Order: sequence, then C-alpha cells, then structure tokens
Amino acid sequence: MNLNSGGSMKKLFWFLPMLILLAVLLSCDKINSILNDNKDPNSIAGDTNLPLNQVGNTVTTSVKVGNNSYNIGESIKIIKSENGVATYKVTADLTKAPDLLKINDRIPSAYKDASGKIIAEVKYKITSEGIQDYFNIDGKAHTIVKYDGNVGDIYQMAKSDGKTITRTVTAKSTNDDFPYMGMYIKTMTTEQDSRIPGVRKFVYRTNHKFGLVYVEAQLEDGSKASTYLYPSNY
Repeated sequence: MNLNSGGSMKKLFWFLPMLILLAVLLSCDKINSILNDNKDPNSIAGDTNLPLNQVGNTVTTSVKVGNNSYNIGESIKIIKSENGVATYKVTADLTKAPDLLKINDRIPSAYKDASGKIIAEVKYKITSEGIQDYFNIDGKAHTIVKYDGNVGDIYQMAKSDGKTITRTVTAKSTNDDFPYMGMYIKTMTTEQDSRIPGVRKFVYRTNHKFGLVYVEAQLEDGSKASTYLYPSNY
C-alpha cells in the first residue's frame, strides 16, 4: 500500500504489487539517448520481454501486521501492457483485517465497490535492469531498484507539491539468503522515507528474476506491516 506519495488511493498499494518495462531502441542515436538517460536515476532501460510482464500474470500476497497474518481476498492481475508499462487491476478487502481498518478508512469511496472492497488500477515498469512505480502525485516513474546498483545509491523524486521522496539502496545480497517460495534468493533492499504520521519508513526487497518480492512499512510504535509478493509468471 502506498502510504506515502500521491493521493489517498495510492496508500493501499505499498502492500500489494507491481511490474513493468521500457522499449528496446535500435539506432545509434537512440543508443546514445539511453546512455544519457541512464544518468537519470529515474530512467531505466533493458529488456522488457519478460514473463513478469505478460498480460494475465497474477500476483498473490501474504499480508502480516505485527504477529497477525490476514487473508484480504486480494486479486492482482496484469490487464494491459503497453510501451513497457504494465497495468494491474487490484481488488482487496481490508475490512477483513482489523489492523488495516484505519488504512481502509483513508481510501476514497470512489475506489471501492458497494461492499467497501478496494478496486483500482495501478502501473509498474519492470525490465531486466530494474523496477519503477508511478505512485507519486504527478504520476512520474520513480525507481525502486536498478539491479546493477550498489549500496548507497539514491533514487529521488521531486514532486509538484514541493516535497521529495527519497529511496536509498541499503543492502545487496552476495549469497542466497532471503527465504522465498521454499528456497533462498539474492535480493537488493531499498528503503524509502515517510512523512505519513505513524509510519517511519518503507522497505522493498527485489530480485532480478522475481521482481518485487517483499514490501514492509515500519511504524513509529516499533511494529510493522509487511507482505510477500508471488508472481505466477517469472
């Protein structure tokens, strides 16, 4: 659920998922353009013809708040993939999770059905080089990770409201040390600052094959809410 940037609707999706792409450019001029664009932390190139990006790809989640796990009846599915951007249709019922009711109350009724279930569309970009989302108030691409990056890399997004969102790479595995789908995988960890009352920061774990695999919100009271993300195609 994006509890940080953008409108209230975005606050849901830091606990739900993601994915995306960029066009492959062929001419020398376009290759030079890529090289220049890569100086921008919010520009990624790379192959977009990935299983993660296929229309029909679904993502299941495992949501946990504190020590409590919840089934929120979510459905997350790619319904469109155009020019390197995949659109996901997301539904979820946060009323099933008492610890998530406050978040549910912040989401406008325009993004809920008659029973109060969340229903919305979100966009991600994923390539062989990295992942971006569009959850800020201006709908701009904001990098979550570049796989060839290193600890200390910073991805900032200056918004039209004068505020800046900062994401920082804080860890990069050299061994398969993160438990995922019955195995262990390498991940990169990106942390994002938060100005949302009660939320200290957000943490993302990503993998070059599986994409965004884990999202966590660390709360100011010391508790946390988290979700694992499991794509059907990878």
